[in-house]
Amino acid sequence: MPLSVETSAVETLSLEPLGLSVIEEEVYRRLIDRGMAAARDIARELGTRPDEVATALDSLTALGLVHREDFGGLRFRVIPPDVALPELIGQRRRALNRLQAEADRLREEAARRTSPPTQVVEPVIGAAAVLAVVTQMQRAAREEVLMVDAPPYFVGGSQPNESEFIALAAGVSYRVIYHSDALAGDEARAAMRQYVDAGEQARVHAQVWPKLLVADRSVALVPESATDPDPERRLLVRSSSLLDLLLVRFEQMWERATPVESLARTAAPGEPEISDRDREILGLMAAGLKDRAIARSLGITERTVGRRINELMRRLDTETRFGAGVRAVQRGWVSG
Repeated sequence: MPLSVETSAVETLSLEPLGLSVIEEEVYRRLIDRGMAAARDIARELGTRPDEVATALDSLTALGLVHREDFGGLRFRVIPPDVALPELIGQRRRALNRLQAEADRLREEAARRTSPPTQVVEPVIGAAAVLAVVTQMQRAAREEVLMVDAPPYFVGGSQPNESEFIALAAGVSYRVIYHSDALAGDEARAAMRQYVDAGEQARVHAQVWPKLLVADRSVALVPESATDPDPERRLLVRSSSLLDLLLVRFEQMWERATPVESLARTAAPGEPEISDRDREILGLMAAGLKDRAIARSLGITERTVGRRINELMRRLDTETRFGAGVRAVQRGWVSG
């Protein structure tokens, strides 16, 4: 890193998290510039009282950031930041770790004393509350997030899921099944590709339900009603036989869904050429989508989809959509 960039970062980043007051930080930075100085000289440069600077220097000495240069204690020399600051940061980190341990202990103690015990199923009402729970579940996940992305959405459509990018970067795995209607627009498909590029495992199915979010197989969020789902009314389901059933349901849907990768797989050496668009059509057709849904998902006309399917059936020498799907898998055009 160039020295000019590093210097700018030191000048603009506040040291308040390390426990320094405003005057202490100003005095410390002045000493960094000068290397060594007396309290009265620093006070004159900062335009403040000498006794305030002297008090700040005493605090900086106690923190191990400066030391007295002479027996009279009139001049002070800065301890090199690359030596002093890591130790101070380490002290703060250890103090925060102790504070976190105490917070965990208090939370566990409060949970033991809570009466009645935590409900297995808890309603979550309102867009703000639902979004808060969705975000919290993903940020708390440590191993795996399972998701079914399906309508209905809040007013304005599906919301960008920044929490997923953060969790993926932290090593949390994501398996997501997209309803065909969830990928009807160009923006939605582009967003899905971004998640996949970041590490998400994605599949597509035409009849996937219910809308679902599961974190670490210990808590799930589902619509309150299956027949009339309202995006602003959800149920939070904790570890129970109900949660087990939701996990079974997800795995069943996952097995039947088509991997997104198969919709854009490149041809193997020697295999007949097939366009990316035709491969996408075959993959969505194998996922159970009808012509209209495929057209809406790919942003093309239904007539174009029908024409391409007829051409693919001719090339695959079959008269049925099912036969086309089977032979496409046999030829390696899409994944089975």
